[in-house]
Amino acid sequence: MTYKVLSLKWRPQSFDDVIGQDHITNTLINSFKKDRVAQGYVLTGPRGVGKTTTARIIAKALNCSNSKNGKPCNDCSTCQEIIDGRNLDVLEIDGASNRGIEEIRSIREQIKYSPMSAEYKIFIIDEVHMLTNQAFNALLRTLEEPPEHGKFILATTDIHKVPSTIISRCQRFDFNRITSSVILKRLSEILEDENISSDQESLLAISRKADGSMRDALSLLDQVISYSGDSFKIEQISSLIGLIPSEMYFNFSNALIEKDYSQMLGVISSIRNKGLSLEDFNEGLIEHFNNLMVSKISEGDELLDLNKDTKSDYINNSKMWNSKDIIRISKVLHDIYYSLKNVKHPMIFFEMTAMKLMEMDSSVSISELISGSRELSQKKKHEDSQSLKNNSDEAIKNNQDISKSDLEDPESLNNNSDKEIKNNDKISKPDSEDFKSLISDKVLDLENIKSNWSDFVGMITKKRPSIGTILDSSIPIELVGNNLNIDIMDLSDFSVANLERHSSLINQFAENYFNSPVKIFPKLVVSKKKENVSKKKENEDNIVTNDNVLSKVIEVFDGELLR
Repeated sequence: MTYKVLSLKWRPQSFDDVIGQDHITNTLINSFKKDRVAQGYVLTGPRGVGKTTTARIIAKALNCSNSKNGKPCNDCSTCQEIIDGRNLDVLEIDGASNRGIEEIRSIREQIKYSPMSAEYKIFIIDEVHMLTNQAFNALLRTLEEPPEHGKFILATTDIHKVPSTIISRCQRFDFNRITSSVILKRLSEILEDENISSDQESLLAISRKADGSMRDALSLLDQVISYSGDSFKIEQISSLIGLIPSEMYFNFSNALIEKDYSQMLGVISSIRNKGLSLEDFNEGLIEHFNNLMVSKISEGDELLDLNKDTKSDYINNSKMWNSKDIIRISKVLHDIYYSLKNVKHPMIFFEMTAMKLMEMDSSVSISELISGSRELSQKKKHEDSQSLKNNSDEAIKNNQDISKSDLEDPESLNNNSDKEIKNNDKISKPDSEDFKSLISDKVLDLENIKSNWSDFVGMITKKRPSIGTILDSSIPIELVGNNLNIDIMDLSDFSVANLERHSSLINQFAENYFNSPVKIFPKLVVSKKKENVSKKKENEDNIVTNDNVLSKVIEVFDGELLR
C-alpha cells in the first residue's frame, strides 16, 4: 500500500476538525444552520492554516445529501468523490496555471449548466491572486450574480493582490497563524494514534519551527519519524530540524553585558564551525532579547511559549539587564536582518556588528541624565567649597605652626620639609590589577610620564579601544601639580569631546597606573602642514566665491570685463 504523508492522512474532513480557526468555523456552521450561505467566499491567510481544506469542507457541506447543520457525513459517494478530488460538480482550479482570460471565460460557460449529480456547481480557485487583471474583470459579473446552483470559493495567501472589486462581491475570512500550543496539542494526538513516543520538548521545538503552519508541522514530524523511528527526543532531532541551542543565545547576551570579548568570539566561532545560518541565528537573537524584555515584566513569563527550565533561565538572566539596553540591541539586530542577505561577506559583517554592540555603553534616559548632572554639579560645588575651607584652615594652622617653630628652632623648617618628602614617597597601591604601575619607585614628573606614556596608552587600548585609539595621537606637554595637559594631534573636535566625556574613567586609569592622582586635560592641536592645507583650501574657496560674485555682477549689469 502506498504511504500517505501525515499532512494528507490527517487533513480535517469537517469544521470541527479544523484547529485554530474557531472564528471562521463557527461562522460557517451558523450560516448553514440559518441557511445564509453566500454565493462567494474569499479565504486568505498564511500557508498551511486550512484555507483549501475549509473550501473543500464547504463544498461537501453544500453537496452532501446527508449534511446536517453544515456537517457532511464523509461516507456518501459525493463526499468521497470530493475528498479524492474527482467530483465533476466541484472543480478545483489552480490560479497560477489557469490565470488568463480564456480560462475564466471557460468557467463562465460551465457555470451556466446545472450540476450533474449534486445540488451545487462549485468552483474552488486556489492562489486566486495569480489571475491577470483581465481575468479578474471577466470574473466580476459572474461572481456577483451567479446562477442559483453556482458557488465560488477563492483562496489566496496575498490578499493585497486581489482587486477590491472581487473582495467586495464575496464574504472574506482571514485565517490566523496557529499558535504553538494548539499545534503541540494536535501533534500529541497524532503521535498517540500512530503509537510513536516523544518528549514534550521535541514537540514544542517542532511547533515553534512550523511558524504557525499546521502543514509545516506535520511535514517536519514526518521527517523526524523517518529519521528516528518510533521514539525520539530533542537531542536526536535538534540538528535535523536546524534547532539552535538556547545556550548560544545566552552566551551571546552574557558576553554583551559582561563585556567579555573572548566569550563573544567563542559564540561567533561556534556559528562558523557548526555551519549555522546567520539569518536563523540573528532571527533567534531577536526572539531571545524579546523574551528577556517580556521576562522583566511582572508575570510576563506566562506569555513565554517555553518549558519551565528555559523560562526560569530567562527570568534570572533578565534581572541583569536594563530595558533600554535590550531595546537598543534589538533595534540593531532588526536593522541588520535584511543586510545579511545582501552583503558580500555576511560573517564579517555580523562579527563587526557584534563588536559594535560590545562597545555600547549602558543606556541612560535624558531625564536621568539631566537630573544626574544637576546632582553631580551640586555635589561638586559642595565638595569644592568644603575642600577650600579645609585647605584654608590647614594653611592657617600650618602657618601658625611654622611661625612658632621658626621662633623656637630654626632647623625645624628643614625637618618638616624632609618629613613631607618622605610622606609623598608613600604612594597608595593601585585599585585595579589590570593597571599595575611600572614607575612605583619613581617620583611622578613629566619625564617619567613621557617615557611611560606609550605603555599607558597600550593598557587603555586593551580595555577600551575607542579611547586608546584617540590617546595614541596624544603627547604629554605639561604637568602642573596633578594636572596633566596633553595635545591631541590632527584629530577632530569629536575625538577631544569623546575624551572629555570619559574623563573620569581615563583619570582612574591614570591614577592606577602612575600610583598618583592625575587629572588629564586634552587639547586639540593642528600641525602646521595640515594648517597650511586648510588655509590653501580656504583661499581657493574665497577665489571661487569672488569669481562667482564677479560673474553675477557682469550678468546683472550686462557688462564685460576689461583687463
